[in-house]
Amino acid sequence: MEILKQNMKHTKGFSLIEVVVALVIFSMSVITIFQLITSTSSSIFLLESRMHAIEVANNRLALMNTIEKPLNKQARKGEMFMGGKLWYWEEDFKSSISPEIFEFNIIIKNSEEKSVYSLSGYIYE
Repeated sequence: MEILKQNMKHTKGFSLIEVVVALVIFSMSVITIFQLITSTSSSIFLLESRMHAIEVANNRLALMNTIEKPLNKQARKGEMFMGGKLWYWEEDFKSSISPEIFEFNIIIKNSEEKSVYSLSGYIYE
């Protein structure tokens, strides 16, 4: 019985230092996981926004090749609704070496007027 009482004296539980160290390790891991989730969410939002801007630019290019041909080569502006957001686009045209071919530049901006994507190339008149 005395041996049992002596063993009970030595096993009192965790010391304060052990508890503090465990809480520090736990809080550091929680903060790291929170930062990972936050940065991943931010990256997903930016990639989704860029993908929609690319689609708006591709739509403008398709329209430029079919229905809305730039006959007078003047800059154009407009807006398009895609992905639940309003996108603003600007088209600029420049002459090139050949009179039948000219350079275009399409700039896509979000609702804060911040440029998200730019598409440049050449088009045959």
